[in-house]
Amino acid sequence: MQGRVDQPRGDTMLRLADTLGVTESWLRFEVGPAVVHIPVVGRVAAGESFIPFDDNPLGTGYSEIEFTLDDADPIAIEVRGESMLPVYRPGDYLLCSRRRGTDIASCMNKDCVVKTDQGEGFVKKLVAGSDPGTFTLISYNAAPIENVRLIWAAPIIWVKRT
Repeated sequence: MQGRVDQPRGDTMLRLADTLGVTESWLRFEVGPAVVHIPVVGRVAAGESFIPFDDNPLGTGYSEIEFTLDDADPIAIEVRGESMLPVYRPGDYLLCSRRRGTDIASCMNKDCVVKTDQGEGFVKKLVAGSDPGTFTLISYNAAPIENVRLIWAAPIIWVKRT
């Protein structure tokens, strides 16, 4: 931040971007917007209708959420078949950050794309396993996979519906 280092090494740039609340690609290369702001134009609870709040033709709403793909290295997983219904549908694309996959601790209790130490990839909810250093992979429609060692896990940050 003080200009003493031209190119920070390792994950330093990623940590700086997190601290500053911008994307790594914007901080490093000034590519794309730092963060996109999306208006929130309504709230709904399960089973209820809602009255959209939109006080402007441009839809400024009553608040905003930030949307970013976290860094310049997003990846997508395409959903095949119906095994993840009703949460994920055939043809959906699940986006996560390849670079963020090294921070497995930040993935707990989230839907994630994971890679096991056996080289298998899954889309599962990640919870702590019963043995130290292991995880249980929770499925929406199948038995859990227990006490798995992971080498990579990244939370799903965006779903592109078909």
